[in-house]
Amino acid sequence: MKTIIQTSKRNVLSLGLLFLFITSFTYSQHSGSGRQMPAIGVVNGSVMDSTSGQPLEYASISLVNMRSDEVVTGALSDKTGRFNIREVPLGRYRAVVEFIGYATKEISPINIFPGEGGGIEQNLGNIQLRISSVNLAQVEVLGESQFIQTIDKQIFTVGKNLAASGGSGEDVLNQVPTVAVDIDGNITLRGDANVTVLIDGKKVGFDRRSMVDNLQASMIEKVEVITNPSAKYDPDGVGGIINLILKRGAFEGFNGTTSLSAGQYNKNNISGNINYRTDTWNVFSSTSYRTGERYSDGLREFDRYWPVIQNPDSVTHLYQNTERTRNSNNISFRFGGDLYPTPTTTISYTSTFSKRDQTGEERVEEREETSKPFNSILAVQETGREYDWDHSISYENKFDSKDKKLNATLSYSIGNEKETEENLGGEAKDHHIHRNIIASLDYENKLGKNIDLEAGFKTTLKSLNDDLFFREGNYDYLYNEDIYALYTTLGYKINDRLGLKGGVRFEQVETVARINGDTTSATGITHYIINQAVENGDFDNPYTHVYPSVFLNFNLTEREQIQFGYSKRVNRPRTRSLNPFPNEMLDVTHIRTGNPFVRPEYSDVMELNFSSNSRKFNFNTGVSYKHTKDAIAWWDRDIIQYNGQDYQVLSAGNAESAKSLGGSVIVGYRPVPLISFMLTTWWWRSETEGGQYENDMTGTSYGMHNRGQLTLNIPTVARLELTVGGRGTMKITSGTIPANYGADLGLEKSFMNNRLSITLKVNDLFNNRKFIIDTSNDYEYYTQNMYAERKRGRRTTSINLRYNFGKQQKNKWDRKSYGRGGGGGMDMDY
Repeated sequence: MKTIIQTSKRNVLSLGLLFLFITSFTYSQHSGSGRQMPAIGVVNGSVMDSTSGQPLEYASISLVNMRSDEVVTGALSDKTGRFNIREVPLGRYRAVVEFIGYATKEISPINIFPGEGGGIEQNLGNIQLRISSVNLAQVEVLGESQFIQTIDKQIFTVGKNLAASGGSGEDVLNQVPTVAVDIDGNITLRGDANVTVLIDGKKVGFDRRSMVDNLQASMIEKVEVITNPSAKYDPDGVGGIINLILKRGAFEGFNGTTSLSAGQYNKNNISGNINYRTDTWNVFSSTSYRTGERYSDGLREFDRYWPVIQNPDSVTHLYQNTERTRNSNNISFRFGGDLYPTPTTTISYTSTFSKRDQTGEERVEEREETSKPFNSILAVQETGREYDWDHSISYENKFDSKDKKLNATLSYSIGNEKETEENLGGEAKDHHIHRNIIASLDYENKLGKNIDLEAGFKTTLKSLNDDLFFREGNYDYLYNEDIYALYTTLGYKINDRLGLKGGVRFEQVETVARINGDTTSATGITHYIINQAVENGDFDNPYTHVYPSVFLNFNLTEREQIQFGYSKRVNRPRTRSLNPFPNEMLDVTHIRTGNPFVRPEYSDVMELNFSSNSRKFNFNTGVSYKHTKDAIAWWDRDIIQYNGQDYQVLSAGNAESAKSLGGSVIVGYRPVPLISFMLTTWWWRSETEGGQYENDMTGTSYGMHNRGQLTLNIPTVARLELTVGGRGTMKITSGTIPANYGADLGLEKSFMNNRLSITLKVNDLFNNRKFIIDTSNDYEYYTQNMYAERKRGRRTTSINLRYNFGKQQKNKWDRKSYGRGGGGGMDMDY
């Protein structure tokens, strides 16, 4: 892996070697060891749950040649459980049928040849898979992390992912292919930060991040990723949608799991989840308490080059050491239930609560090299308390049909956050409350044999109230955003290989922003910026827009497919981009504010994907192109003069346009059941045109991420997981961000027939994860070079104990069908 990360030359060489490996492996899979036989056979059937008779979608069916013992072809079952494998070469085969959480089933012999004892077309009938129980020592697949590529999305099941054990939602996302979370908690998908994050198919919180850091990893069942959503889904997030699906309890009777973890720097976590399920109802609950200390340090170096004749006394160097310590206590609680009044209807309710208390200190110390230091030490004491509470009720009706479904949901969430900053120079208090109300109705139906209809509406009402107390003054920032949406999509299956899906979404949006406060005489630059925001007045921005989408899917074989997609997307400004109050009130050397006049950006997104899946080898790759109008950028730099001193203010703004090209490669290989590899790489290149008034936004940026994971199961001994990954050297508009990589190691041992497990985990194994940036900017009177380093966190060793109790066995009333029936999957919401 280290070879990949050294230089751009080595990146290219590694990708070339990867391409040769994939090409040779794919050829060997198709060519076999003997002479080619006519590919005229057909194998079909359906896959069902052995107790409930419910169809199993995405089950893997592999045809293995009984002479060469090689996988020749295969397929995945559809939502009705059916599969149809065509163009099978003549020969004798055995079918291997697999699905996560179920025992593997083999069917043989299957004779694909004319004459007695054989046939060109073979129907395997209803293949019934039996649920695996964790009471059986030999079963490991039930808890392992899995990555599944479907036609329209990627699914990552958390399972026993050791890197996320005892952690938060951010730790889980860092294990999902093509997803990365930086040291500030910013989430990117294929390098694009304009991504929408959902929890159980809906937004929780005011911003798209949905407060995933407050979510415990033990509460998450799986993560779904859609890189180019159709008109059915919210158009927010040019980069795509990430949906975290929480556990609901799928086992019959009374069951549960408890876990306890302890680590360095007070990183402790205790969590548990229970459920009780019968044939008519299900009740589930989970809770978690997590503590931790987060320490970060770094430096900032500013070199300003002034023409001496203009200002010989100005500061030319500002060198600072930074240090921040934060201690937090997190509590999460979730309760809910499902009621089954009929075999085809489900009524569900969930309530999710999270709370965080945090204290910290930030110190900024100017070094001796600084010219005319203004303040040798800045020490800020920070306290914060926040909570989020979400309530959701849903109704689902399948109408005694596999092809028709109606979903209705109603949710209400509220968040409350209080922050205080204090030093010798004064105090700043910030209190904001956000509320969300979401109501939606979705309908699906199959019109005839080849046409699928989807239609629905959605209403989203969001409000934010931010109260700021600073320098004896009170200020209010009020923001409301109401969205009313209608959508419809039609899918048409042209033949067994070719499918087309088109749709359109209409939205009416009302946004209102109000800024109030006392604009008395300013007492400093921060006070002056706040007064300017109040004086600039209010801003209303009502708008309507239409978002079309078109997708074309072509099956090269039963296991290989190509998909092309186009969609119109929008990136609405986040709270951080809009709120005009400075992010840090007491540090005048590093001023960041929002801009309430930032407009939404619109993108035309085109994407081409290829996937090939078999029992041992999975290969997925894609390339996307985006053209954006009114691109939102966070590096709009302005110089403000106050009392004869220049201050740099970093804010958000709209560039004229942007275009970007990106791609990804995901390779999974399991040579034997005990060993698996996953290699992921994604890259992007973006060009931004600032326009006549925003020249500082014009520029080019590009970068690459790489990640590799090795999982090794040693029977009766332990399970080992090693993850290595990070970013390559990034070029940004004003400079560079050097490459940085890190590693995580986990080791797990199971006891008592897999009921008890002990995990030893080391995060940041080599203690080398950090963020570095080196920039240069030209201003009207001077040039400024900046170099900064920041390390968030340290190498941490922890141990986790996990215990499963109860029968841990699914029964015939399991209606989830892999994400459906109250599970919060993206088929439920948009």
